[in-house]
Amino acid sequence: MSKLGVFDVSVRYGKVPAVNDLTLHVEEGERVFVSGPNGAGKSSLLKAISGAVATSHGRIEMDGDLLTGLPPEAIARLGLSMVPEGREIFGSLTVEENLRVGTGLRRDAIAVEEDIAEIYDSFPILGERRGAAAGALSGGQQQMLAIGRALMTNPKLIMVDEPSLGLAPKIVDQVYDTLCALQEERGLTLLIVEQSSLRAARVGGRMVLMRGGRIVGEGNAADMADRDALAAAYFGKPSQQTEATT
Repeated sequence: MSKLGVFDVSVRYGKVPAVNDLTLHVEEGERVFVSGPNGAGKSSLLKAISGAVATSHGRIEMDGDLLTGLPPEAIARLGLSMVPEGREIFGSLTVEENLRVGTGLRRDAIAVEEDIAEIYDSFPILGERRGAAAGALSGGQQQMLAIGRALMTNPKLIMVDEPSLGLAPKIVDQVYDTLCALQEERGLTLLIVEQSSLRAARVGGRMVLMRGGRIVGEGNAADMADRDALAAAYFGKPSQQTEATT
């Protein structure tokens, strides 16, 4: 199982609110995109769920386990892994050393080797460059490595913050194709911050639109990526869907 519940969660940086009394549910096996303008609180939401920043109000649960207040390593042990914005790989370490960083909480040595082989099968370029310094990889290859490292924690739910940031469209297609294939193969749940609502619509899934730290609309990604829904998120103009649910 990998059901996530966020209940009335708020995040503040000093006196500045980033997330305001937000409630979100992600069901097992779902693919959920979080979109919206810069400063909407999207990344802060993922950081709060992963334990990277503290919440000032509310609670977060996964499969009935309370995540609120736990350190990131404890949350990772419960099956939640995050690929942060900017990837944050260890540039001086090799590709394979970066992958093994993600195995620090595991004791199943044989399964670890099998998982590394699967990562190389999913991302062949990483296998070809396993001995190269990660800092020498292209941006797209580093994104693949960051996803592979997250998979090495043997997660049930993966959160990815801006996987398309700074990448060419063709590489973004490849990253998303692999993410979706891995989701199907492993039964993963995905929660993805994606600035491009049109990209989310093409990939498919559920979309949550944020503005000002709050959810201003949600629904099927293809349906949400229309002019009215985007206006609600980016400019504060109520969409027909938002009006219908208030």
